[in-house]
Amino acid sequence: MGAHGRRVDNGSMPEDAPLELTLRTGSERFDTDDDAWLAQEADLLNELRGEVGGVRRDMTAVPGEKGLVEAVILALGSAGAFKAAAQVLSRWLSRDRTRRIELAWTVDGREEKFVLTGDNIDASALDRLADLVRVRMER
Repeated sequence: MGAHGRRVDNGSMPEDAPLELTLRTGSERFDTDDDAWLAQEADLLNELRGEVGGVRRDMTAVPGEKGLVEAVILALGSAGAFKAAAQVLSRWLSRDRTRRIELAWTVDGREEKFVLTGDNIDASALDRLADLVRVRMER
């Protein structure tokens, strides 16, 4: 994680494909290459894999940056998977108020994103994303 990629390309995906979220983490307390931070990110990924599955790392081109950057992709195939992911993300954020998670996705060719922080876990943002997952699953 700690990747700077922001691309999620669901605009051209089949309707039955899972909703893919690009996940990017950060902390006010740790540098992105700090060993303690890397261990915390690994814990989050392992917990997501265990509870939700559908976690992978992709190399992504980012406009204005040279080369490729790593992006963590979370594929959600059901509203239940989203609910499990939201619980994992909320628990992880609540353990350290300096943590943040940026989630980005694309719907109808338009990228949307929001940031959750450990000191202000935004339930309304999670509700909006849950609605998006529900609509996608109803198609």
